[in-house]
Amino acid sequence: MSAETWQLDTASTYSVPVGWYAAVGVPARANVVLMAALGVAAGFYRKFAADLAGRGFNVALMEQRGHGDSALRPSRRQDWGFAEVLDEDLPATLERVREKAPQLPLLLMGHSLGGHYAAIYAGLHAAQIDGVVMIATGSPWWRAFQGRTRRLVHQLTYLIPVAGLLLGYYPGERIGFGGREARTLMLDWRDLARSNRYSARGSRQDLEAGIAEYAGPVLAVRFADDPFAPQAAVEAVTGKFARADLVQRVLDAGQLGDKADHFRWARQASAVGQIVDDWQREKYHE
Repeated sequence: MSAETWQLDTASTYSVPVGWYAAVGVPARANVVLMAALGVAAGFYRKFAADLAGRGFNVALMEQRGHGDSALRPSRRQDWGFAEVLDEDLPATLERVREKAPQLPLLLMGHSLGGHYAAIYAGLHAAQIDGVVMIATGSPWWRAFQGRTRRLVHQLTYLIPVAGLLLGYYPGERIGFGGREARTLMLDWRDLARSNRYSARGSRQDLEAGIAEYAGPVLAVRFADDPFAPQAAVEAVTGKFARADLVQRVLDAGQLGDKADHFRWARQASAVGQIVDDWQREKYHE
């Protein structure tokens, strides 16, 4: 399935690439803005976007800065963090989606880091959206892990600022976690890893308070064999939603037909697509 491609101007000089997968075969039921995991290009989710489109969802697949079709690449001169995504990329994408299908409910959906963006944005702008879907979105908070993974997180919290000073960016492809990432983005990630509290450099807003006040529907999908988002890490995020209508689902290898880890679910996109489909029908009594 081919997508309509957009280059959306943001509040700065950056244009965010977005692929638009219009609902096909059935009437459109909802709009979805889908965001990628750390170090992952939007193209990784094409199969999932097409599956959702076949279920009646219009999907705007947003490229993250520094990856895929983005014109940016992290360097000492090109830097950004959570704030640029929340204040520039997402608003530009949401505005275009509303223009395309303003009558439909709008869901923010993200995998891993993309799920964190969805949670934060919902807390800041609850009136703009109708629901949140987080896929394998676990806090990197060190206390949520055990053994080797806990040691890896500890090491990363020390490596991130050093790499930023020496190189001007985070060399995830060399370290073995994430990709080549902007130094400020990784410092924002590091704050979460150290304290389980969201921060976005350049923003003075209380991100945690906003999430706690969000009262809309939230779906959190976890995978049974996921070392990066085990139960404790996912609950460290879902626990922030004090007032939300929260639904949690767990998929195992039997349900996926593959190892139920952080990335392989996208090969079996229909399993997650079915969970989203069922949740949407239940919430809107379809």
